[in-house]
Amino acid sequence: MEKHRIKWNERYRKDPKRKPPAAIVRRFGAEAPGGRALDIACGTGGNAVFLAERGFDVDAVDISDVALQSLADAHPTVHPFQADLDVYAPPAEQYDLILNIRFLSRRLFPYIREALRPGGMLIFETYVEAPWSQNVSCRDYLLRDNELLHSFLSMYILYYAERNKQTHKGPAKVASLVGIRK
Repeated sequence: MEKHRIKWNERYRKDPKRKPPAAIVRRFGAEAPGGRALDIACGTGGNAVFLAERGFDVDAVDISDVALQSLADAHPTVHPFQADLDVYAPPAEQYDLILNIRFLSRRLFPYIREALRPGGMLIFETYVEAPWSQNVSCRDYLLRDNELLHSFLSMYILYYAERNKQTHKGPAKVASLVGIRK
């Protein structure tokens, strides 16, 4: 949707720096089977570059063309492309690893499972609704307690946690999941 692209382009114009990879990606990315990875809502690509430096061929998708410009020459095996994640569906059984970090589109859940090859790994981390959280203003972008776990129970779950953490916007509750497609 155009209004989302404009919003995110403006945000990345104000803060174009590449963020370091998420802790969960650093922790579990090395355990993922090598090969092809997909970074959903990649932003400026900190996670994508991290994986590429470890031998992955990474498709990095985001709605922001401004964010993706910063990835154009970041690493030869990072392939940025723009897509509206409200309509995008990754191709079936194409990826050995899929990342979904700090982004929530419940519509994508079945597509994510299908896009993993058997034995492929999903690393997913995003915000959970909490009355004291200052992180996201719209409940549509927040998980409910244990929702992420229940949404991916068809996978072999290697790791799941919901915990409170401090972010640059204040306190937040975060759900983290690492699963393997059976």
